[in-house]
Amino acid sequence: MGKEIIRFEDVTVTYGAIQALQGVSLSVEEGSIVALIGANGAGKTTLLNALTGVVPVKSGHIYLRDEEVTNLKSHIIAQKKVAHVPEGRRIFAELTIEENLRIGAYTLYKDKGKIEELLEMNYQLFPILAERRKQLGGTLSGGEQQMLAIARGLMSEPDVILLDEPSLGIAPIVVEKIFEFIVHINKMGKTIFLVEQNANLALETASYVYVLETGRVVNENKSEILLQDDTIQKVYLGL
Repeated sequence: MGKEIIRFEDVTVTYGAIQALQGVSLSVEEGSIVALIGANGAGKTTLLNALTGVVPVKSGHIYLRDEEVTNLKSHIIAQKKVAHVPEGRRIFAELTIEENLRIGAYTLYKDKGKIEELLEMNYQLFPILAERRKQLGGTLSGGEQQMLAIARGLMSEPDVILLDEPSLGIAPIVVEKIFEFIVHINKMGKTIFLVEQNANLALETASYVYVLETGRVVNENKSEILLQDDTIQKVYLGL
């Protein structure tokens, strides 16, 4: 077993009377790709939002590199080298690609040289963004916006990248390309925690997978083992 970089211990999140997360425990190893799969409304996005301080944790504990970060503010989590690429991309439509990327580097604002270096790295990683750097974010296709959202996350020089539904609303051929980027970014040394409704993609990409149902982890294992699981095949893979 490698070193844990993220750990949830018995985490509960409520929205009024609704329990969105019910005693969730899971961990993510440093340098790995770990996926969280489940149907709409299972609590997948809530889990990421609990880690990044977007929603309050009612009970339980969240750790980052063995340091408790439960209910810390989002900007403090970002300073701990965690980047959150949210569902729906949420890029700034009225800003150019380059302006969007520079905003992603706000935690490094004092280090102009580092920002230029990260810009160049992202332009090499995503050549389409380099070609269109002066184009407004809102004029990009869904796939291009997803690339921009991932690149913006990388601009903060994170150790951990949280990806929420990167395949959502994107043409299948482009999804394939984006998942190639995800694997490449992982090989660059980034830990990736991937929330994905497309179970096939998640199981093909991640080394370890958790299954969330109505706010509870109901299954977990190495992806190659879950691929052979009858329940996973019927419920999530349609086999």
